[in-house]
Amino acid sequence: MLGLFDTRKVDDFAKSLAQDFSRRFPPSSEARTDKAASSQLSVVSEGVYARALRFHQENRLGVFRKAKLGNTFRWQLKEMGYSAGFVEKVTKGLVVRLAQRVK
Repeated sequence: MLGLFDTRKVDDFAKSLAQDFSRRFPPSSEARTDKAASSQLSVVSEGVYARALRFHQENRLGVFRKAKLGNTFRWQLKEMGYSAGFVEKVTKGLVVRLAQRVK
C-alpha cells in the first residue's frame, strides 16, 4: 500500500526528461523565431513525449502519477529558465500525450 504513494521513480524520470529537453533545446533557443528553431522544438518535443509515453506504457501510470510527472517536468523547466508561457505549452503537450489511450 505504501508503494502506491511512492513517486520517486516518476520524479526522477520527469527530471531526466526536463534535462534532456533543456540539453537539446536550451532556454536561450526559446527566443529564436526562425523556421529552424520551430522545427527543432517540434522534433525535441516529440522525442520527449515519445519517451514519456514509453515510460507510461512500461509503468502503467495512473492519474496521480501522470499528474506528478507533468508537474515535476513543469517545475524543472521553470527552474531551468524557460518562460512561463513556454513551459505551459510544452507541459500541456506532454500531459495530452500521456492522457491518450495506451495500446
